[in-house]
Amino acid sequence: MKRITKNFASLFISDAVSRILGFFAIVYIARMLSAEGLGIISYGMAFLTYALLFANPGLTTIGAREIAKNHNNHRIIEEILGLRLMLASLIFLLFIIGLIVIPGKPITKNIIFFYLLSLFPFAILLEFIFQGREEMGYIGISRLVQYSIYVILLFVLLKISHNILMVPISFFIGYCAGTGILIFIFLSKYKSVKIKFSLRSWHNLLIVSFPVGLAVIFNQVSLNLPPIILGVFHSKVEVGVFSAGFKIIIMLLIIERVFHYVFFPVISKQFTHAPEKLRSSFTFLTRLLFAITIPLTLGGIILADGLISFIYGAEFEGAIMIFRILLLYFLVAPVNTIFGYGLVSINQERRFFKVITYTALINLILIIILGINFKGQGAAVALFVSETIAIVLMNRELKKFVKFKSLKYIIKPFIASLIMGIVLYALKHLSIIILVILGIIIYSVVFYLIKGFSKEEIRNLKQTFVQK
Repeated sequence: MKRITKNFASLFISDAVSRILGFFAIVYIARMLSAEGLGIISYGMAFLTYALLFANPGLTTIGAREIAKNHNNHRIIEEILGLRLMLASLIFLLFIIGLIVIPGKPITKNIIFFYLLSLFPFAILLEFIFQGREEMGYIGISRLVQYSIYVILLFVLLKISHNILMVPISFFIGYCAGTGILIFIFLSKYKSVKIKFSLRSWHNLLIVSFPVGLAVIFNQVSLNLPPIILGVFHSKVEVGVFSAGFKIIIMLLIIERVFHYVFFPVISKQFTHAPEKLRSSFTFLTRLLFAITIPLTLGGIILADGLISFIYGAEFEGAIMIFRILLLYFLVAPVNTIFGYGLVSINQERRFFKVITYTALINLILIIILGINFKGQGAAVALFVSETIAIVLMNRELKKFVKFKSLKYIIKPFIASLIMGIVLYALKHLSIIILVILGIIIYSVVFYLIKGFSKEEIRNLKQTFVQK
């Protein structure tokens, strides 16, 4: 099996299992602590997400890109680890001061504190090295260890104590275990890892990574704003209902994560060593992603009520419409990510930053206005509208450098999805599990019969990606 195929398969399987474990953890938290408890946990996790963003301002993305071009670039590894440790310590201190100074409930502050401890294992996480070297299997092992330990501890400790603090504590211990595994593997293969503390090197590194880091921060701040807006202007129950729908979307976005991790270093190498392959690469990636997101979106919209009830229970009925709207966001998000990091891979990170800045500002305004006035459904609409604007702008910027086709290839996935949707709607009285399996079978068969991918296209795919 060629490296690219092996990487995709191993990372997809491991990430899928990890996401499923994480999703089970969310469901368990929701059932043990109710919608309000889930809302408090989501509120605390949002603060950790912000802290992690500022502790990694595009450093790992640039690191993976440079290591993909030169696997023996030890200097970039040493500088990134040193800078991330410094940033993590500084950000942890700032957040702790904020927790002391700003009024709030003690339980909420404690949850945020224990989540913030994960800044330190995150700072020395070596994923970007293995991503650049295209050794995704090790990343998969690390994630499996992290989430397995997290879920096991969560199930045991939360059942015994019913203490909500066990959630962030279990998460921290799992994170430490996952980080430790990668350090052990790296030391076993490459004997040593050093950390470099150099203000001059950090300055140069930040200049290069700043556009990517700031773009990612803007984007993620907007994505994680709904729980905070809903928590401040409404109730923790509203946060929990929104989070219930959004957590399913996060699990589905494993597609986005795997494609980014596997193909970002490949595209970076192609840009340097085989730029003639870029057109066929982006065309194929766009087609494949739409062939996945279109049926999942349509099927999810039709089966939303059954899925939410099956997963969370009747208490989360308010999440049904939110979930349907968020599925429209999911439809375009993975493709937009490929376009965005495609720009970064061809050294156009400033254009990536420009688009993200525009759309993050739009998203911020829409989430505040719609979230306050229409609660969770309004926040979901804001995410979808801003992501749609983003994919249009990102597509336009990328095509200034790589000419490829995209929209014409959504017709066949849409036809197959429409047939699947009609059957699912007619049989909605059946069990949700049966309907999901039936939907997968119907879509796959119809897509094959209408030749979603021809034999010639599959051969071209192998020439572009599978062969070294």
